[in-house]
Amino acid sequence: RTAVDYFNPRTGEYNLFKEDMPVCQRSCPVNLDIRSYVGLIADGRHLDSLAVIRDRLPLPGSIGRICPHPCETACNRQYLDEPISICFLKRFVADVELQKRFEPIYETPEKKYPEKIAIIGAGPAGLTCAYDLARLGYANIKIFETLPVPGGYLWVGIPEYRLPKKILKREVDLICNMGVEIQYNTRVGEDIAFEALRKDYDAVFIGAGCHQGLKLGVPGEEEYQGKGVVDCVTFLREQALGRAPEAKGKLIVIGGGNAAIDSARVGWRMGFDEVYILYRRTRKEMPANPWEIDAAEHEGVILQYLAAPVEILGNSAGATGMKCIKMELGEPDASGRRRPVPVKGSEYVIDAETIVPAISQGTD
Repeated sequence: RTAVDYFNPRTGEYNLFKEDMPVCQRSCPVNLDIRSYVGLIADGRHLDSLAVIRDRLPLPGSIGRICPHPCETACNRQYLDEPISICFLKRFVADVELQKRFEPIYETPEKKYPEKIAIIGAGPAGLTCAYDLARLGYANIKIFETLPVPGGYLWVGIPEYRLPKKILKREVDLICNMGVEIQYNTRVGEDIAFEALRKDYDAVFIGAGCHQGLKLGVPGEEEYQGKGVVDCVTFLREQALGRAPEAKGKLIVIGGGNAAIDSARVGWRMGFDEVYILYRRTRKEMPANPWEIDAAEHEGVILQYLAAPVEILGNSAGATGMKCIKMELGEPDASGRRRPVPVKGSEYVIDAETIVPAISQGTD
């Protein structure tokens, strides 16, 4: 059950194979061979470790910075002292390669398949699909991307301070060097017909992502949409593309996930006078990474717990604030968390020129 089962000092090799899949690997969305790459790092074989990671994951430098690492939550080491830093070890070996100025070549087999593959979306799913197919020998792979940049939500949803664009671009370029083509500014259904892809390509992979911010469903939201009210997906995307709205007055972000924290911390960097996060439960129930919440508070973001929006307020010029209500926790709901219940007569108003709902994302 240890990270490394056995080391042979005569041959310098690890025995990294067991009959069952370790709990960390089983909880990883791509089933990375964590035990192997951690063991290779322990032996100083950094580039070998990176090769093991890339067998399943072509974006180690990017994912090593932002992954919520469910593997660490499952790690058995926590019962002795603390979990192994599986995510940051992935970032570490990716950074070693950068420091050594080593430019890898993602190899493809000599024998190529002639079939044409269309991929919709140059986000993590589309890029990984292209990478895997190129490694199998498919030479005609084309990605159709709505945005003018690669990476999907990695580029337009993860702020620069968490994931530098140059890191992401380098990893995308390594995939493109395998013969993968990306056609930007192309929305399927508008710039090119889906049926045309079905006709011209032998296979189509759809990796469109969740780029639709969900709505609060409170009065005034539709009325002031685009006039002070902007969902977190649009807010983060416009900021990443250099088209952010003017940062004036106060900003309110509604939600308790990582998108809410990202929106608030981006807003703070944009220069809003004050930045609030409203969350209807307590900090204990917040789904955001605890270290991200700590960082937001350290930077000066004001977190108001047990509060929920009731109505967006405004005038002819746009939104002017939000009426809120205090909440208290009742019985657990289907998610296992205690259900927030409004406290009668506890309404209050926060003045704000910009209001960002960050309550989840869906597909368009």
